[in-house]
Amino acid sequence: MNPSSRFSTVCRAVLAASLILAESALLAWAAPEYLDPEWGKRLAGALLGGVVVAYANAIPKALAARTRCAPAVHQAARRFTGWALVLGGLGYMLAWLLAPLHLAGMIGGLTLGAAVTCAALGCIRIGGRRAGT
Repeated sequence: MNPSSRFSTVCRAVLAASLILAESALLAWAAPEYLDPEWGKRLAGALLGGVVVAYANAIPKALAARTRCAPAVHQAARRFTGWALVLGGLGYMLAWLLAPLHLAGMIGGLTLGAAVTCAALGCIRIGGRRAGT
């Protein structure tokens, strides 16, 4: 990775973090007077789910430096992981937007946890099946 692409990756990460902080601050500022506090919490949870979706969508598109497995196996595992985490992030967002507020964190966390578990097991299965073990 050359220095300019490393710099652009860091700049994008800092920009994304700044946007998340700005949106959170805006929700906190608007919550008591302009926005119902319940919806402030719901939108903050949905924002976090959106972050998971955005980063999960980038997983299959990122280039890996070196791997110990065949490139096709590695790419299949990255695609499966991306899909699982995108669906988990969407489930997290929906839980915060639609579930009762006192259950939204638990339902969203279980949904995202199930997606992470599926991604890990899928990567193990894809690696084992393609490698012939």
